[in-house]
Amino acid sequence: MTAKFQIQNLIEQSQTRTVHRVRGSDGTVLRLTRILLDEDDREQLKRSRKLREALDDLKALRHPCLAEVLDCGLDEKGIPWVMSRWEKGKLVSEVKIEEKEIQTVSKHANRLLNDFGPMAGVVKFDTAEIFFSGEKRESCVFQIDYFRWFSDIAAGIGPGANYDCKEQVRQLLASLAIKQLKLPKKKEETNPIPFVDERSPALQIHEPVQEPWFGRLLGWLLLIGALAVIGWLTVEGMGRVRENPRMEDWKTGERP
Repeated sequence: MTAKFQIQNLIEQSQTRTVHRVRGSDGTVLRLTRILLDEDDREQLKRSRKLREALDDLKALRHPCLAEVLDCGLDEKGIPWVMSRWEKGKLVSEVKIEEKEIQTVSKHANRLLNDFGPMAGVVKFDTAEIFFSGEKRESCVFQIDYFRWFSDIAAGIGPGANYDCKEQVRQLLASLAIKQLKLPKKKEETNPIPFVDERSPALQIHEPVQEPWFGRLLGWLLLIGALAVIGWLTVEGMGRVRENPRMEDWKTGERP
């Protein structure tokens, strides 16, 4: 690995890579990426006759729109690593997108397509990987897809050869246009009944009918009235018993 450095913190950990922010011996902030190939690909990579050439090509890959690679290699376990400069600025995915930002990304992405041709397939045309440089966002820096680079070498093909970079740029610009227009994202389907929209009349029958406040008030008044009548009849009956004491001696089945 390159000259002495100190790992500061882990920036990203995924199934394909880990990214650390590190500080070099001279105080320079650097980016260390470890590419997590599976065991078979690592063995193929170590046996590849093109490995040394691929490492040299990666270190020599220079372009104003690309993050600069300082060093790269394989560790003792055969895991590829890449040391690159720490890019300053805002990620495209983190900023508000207007026409100016779309034009900047389009300009530099197409420059990469023209300058690298089919090899531009190794560039990661992803908003989460592109940095705007400068306050005015008049330029941007793209990252190399190191996982793609080393997995292609392990497979015995040229880096990026199996990727349609023009289509990736088209999808990138389309996603930025959608973000600019602020189109609502499609709501995830949570309805257990397939193909039934939430606003469908078929679902409304399951909703409880909400009575108006007047109906509820009328119901309470009727209940109070019924209780009052029952109370009045009870009091009236007791009064009649007091007026005719013989009624207390009545027995079941007897007549007066």
